[in-house]
Amino acid sequence: MSRIVLTLAQAVGIVVLAFVVLSLVVGVVQWLAVAAVLVAVPVAAVWLYLRSSGRRAGPGRSGRPQRGTRPDGAVTRRAELEGRAVLDPAGRCGWCGSATRHQDRFGFPTTPLAHHREEIEAML
Repeated sequence: MSRIVLTLAQAVGIVVLAFVVLSLVVGVVQWLAVAAVLVAVPVAAVWLYLRSSGRRAGPGRSGRPQRGTRPDGAVTRRAELEGRAVLDPAGRCGWCGSATRHQDRFGFPTTPLAHHREEIEAML
């Protein structure tokens, strides 16, 4: 009789120990998730602030490298022409005035600058 009780007590002890270990693992994982969120939210806020305010060190990763100005003013002329090939607030192309979106030769939407690239190069 005592042997059966001892075996049953061992089985119950193992089950209780398994639940305790599982609870500890879940608690640690939950604590790590909360700690990650508490760290990520302020870091993301600072990153967004710096990105939106333009206070970055260095030129960043956007666009082509800056070209030096030439004496004939070709760079400023290029910037002026490329500045026209944008969408205006009404959604029309600033270069040709088209209200429909521009498409490349495969039918995919493209920007006005990419669509009018040959015309801009021809005017330079």
